[in-house]
Amino acid sequence: MLHKRNIASNHQGCVNKCQDNYERKGYYKKYRKKFRLLFAILIACILIPNIHNAISARASGKVYRITTSTKPCDSSLKYSTYNKYTKHYYTLLSYLKKLEEEGGGTLELSKGTYTITNTLYVPSNVTIRLKDGVKIVKGKKSGTSKFTASKSIFQFCGYSKSSKKGVYKKYNGESNISLIGEGTVIIDMNYDEDAVGIMMCHNRNIKITGITFQNMYSGHFIEMDASKNVIVKNCTFKNHKDSYNNNKEAINLDTPDKSTNGFHADWSSYDKTANENVTISNCTFKNLERSIGTHKYSQNKLHTNVQILNNTITNCDQDAIRIMNWEEPIIKGNTITNVGNKKSGLRAILISGVINPQISGNVFKRVSRPIQIMPWKNIGDGDEYDIIYSSISDACIEIMKNNELIDGDEYFIRYSKEYNEYKNSTEKIPLKS
Repeated sequence: MLHKRNIASNHQGCVNKCQDNYERKGYYKKYRKKFRLLFAILIACILIPNIHNAISARASGKVYRITTSTKPCDSSLKYSTYNKYTKHYYTLLSYLKKLEEEGGGTLELSKGTYTITNTLYVPSNVTIRLKDGVKIVKGKKSGTSKFTASKSIFQFCGYSKSSKKGVYKKYNGESNISLIGEGTVIIDMNYDEDAVGIMMCHNRNIKITGITFQNMYSGHFIEMDASKNVIVKNCTFKNHKDSYNNNKEAINLDTPDKSTNGFHADWSSYDKTANENVTISNCTFKNLERSIGTHKYSQNKLHTNVQILNNTITNCDQDAIRIMNWEEPIIKGNTITNVGNKKSGLRAILISGVINPQISGNVFKRVSRPIQIMPWKNIGDGDEYDIIYSSISDACIEIMKNNELIDGDEYFIRYSKEYNEYKNSTEKIPLKS
């Protein structure tokens, strides 16, 4: 606003100077009408673009309220593929497409159950508010032979770009997206095999809060790739069926890399960009394979400044948190209970290829090993990449000692320095508590 006033002030100064010159020459009265006309045109040139911008800003802030009986706002109601299985998908997608055209806004879902068979594409500057009592269920049947149900609910990608190849790079994709639960809100994956609740890649400024994610089967609740400034807060992630390798994370931090074959969306450039500035806090994880982590890495592409704070993690089949190629993560104030029913050798936190982590103030209960650090190499897809090793300062080792183990087997941190060697090159660093 200050900038606009300065522009107007500068133009007004020029006008005043012209007036003074005319008066000194005795011409002001003679040319007064022409001057007023020119002055009006000048002001219009200044104000009209600003008015247009203000209208556009207001338009981008529209709120669209949806119920389970709301019809699509486009022609999809007339499609032969619009049926009892796809009706909610078509309705929500139509409004998301409208928000993309308008430059953003809010989509508000009222109480009720919404069955979503196919992908909902979420563009920049959009907030999706899920009111108390909303339940989104992953639909497995499309009810038509023209297409099958997809394997994702939300993708943070504009619909207009969803069918194009390689349109997003680094962090230049869709931005300023929020998915907000208000009250009791559920996203139910319905044990759809390999399905993902939310796929984000090349995104910036993402917020996900107040949602219960449940019933995962071999996919992830959140697939997070190549994204910057992400907050996941006050959410619950629970219940799964076993995947083939029993290593699927509720929240997976990955890179879009065709070599590792972990991310599948061709609107990405597959440029191996890692995540940066991710905070996962005050969440509950229970009855899962893993809560948070990475299970494939790209060479020299490290996830940076991942913060896992004040979460409660209970009943994981495998290592609760799996760090792989992370730089300066902060893991504090978490309670991790019952990893693999205290199976020998399983860890609360398993670390490979980390640089200077800060891990402290966590409580581990009923877990064999609290923390283990060891070199790693991709197995299968991505195995052409070099072995990854950790680089941890003495100060960070001292910080890591400040964790508590209750009802465990090993009251120390295992730090192995050589790949596939767990005896001769392994330090055992005692916990302080």
